[in-house]
Amino acid sequence: MREWTDWRDAALSFADDADQITLAAFRQHGAVDTKQDGSWVTACDLETEQRIRAAITHAFPDHSILGEEDGVTQGDPDAPTWVIDPIDGTANFVSGNPIFATLIAVRVDGQEVASVISAPALTTRFDAIRDAGSHQDGRNIAVSETTTIADAEVSFGGLSHFVTASQQPLVNALVAQSRRTRGYGDFWQHCLVAAGSTDIAIDAEAKLWDLAAVKLLVESAGGRFTALDGTARADAGSGVSSNGYLHDAVLALATRGE
Repeated sequence: MREWTDWRDAALSFADDADQITLAAFRQHGAVDTKQDGSWVTACDLETEQRIRAAITHAFPDHSILGEEDGVTQGDPDAPTWVIDPIDGTANFVSGNPIFATLIAVRVDGQEVASVISAPALTTRFDAIRDAGSHQDGRNIAVSETTTIADAEVSFGGLSHFVTASQQPLVNALVAQSRRTRGYGDFWQHCLVAAGSTDIAIDAEAKLWDLAAVKLLVESAGGRFTALDGTARADAGSGVSSNGYLHDAVLALATRGE
């Protein structure tokens, strides 16, 4: 576990550098390009990822790196893999919405063991180490104790993805059954689950770099994180986070299409 702590501490340092880059560019109206998958990318995304990659390579030259913008840099097959999303919420970043973050996770044998989520425009940062708790700005955080969907707050990622994934019935069911629904989206909704202020958060479509860091944060805060099909991995194409009590009920609704 000492290594996991060292990697978390390194990720915090890498996030310091990333925050300087993203905050300097935020609301500066730089050029925006569209990638093949239709998502946006800016020069700041590219610069931030390159800075983090260089720092990882310098500190841990045998480690592998997977980043949203520059793909895989293969290191020792037996060494950890760092997973980077330089700006999660690029559309927010471009639009002047402060809900964006740099996500950094370290994986060993397909399992996340350390992560950092840094949201500089919101002046907050989350971190986690497997089996050692989750934190927001240095304080311990924990999931809620809500036990029924009727009492739960539910957050959804982009609703168009639920239509594409044939999960509109899930949205309808949770809207009808829950106390409150919101659409925080991206990393933020899962961080709110980890902090106990939202009970369920769902992304119908997401990549590993979107989910690796928040998966560990939720789990280390006492919650549960799976894909919509129940697969307990961050690379299964979708993400459901909850306080644990409500998880099986959400998965049942997703499976039945009710």
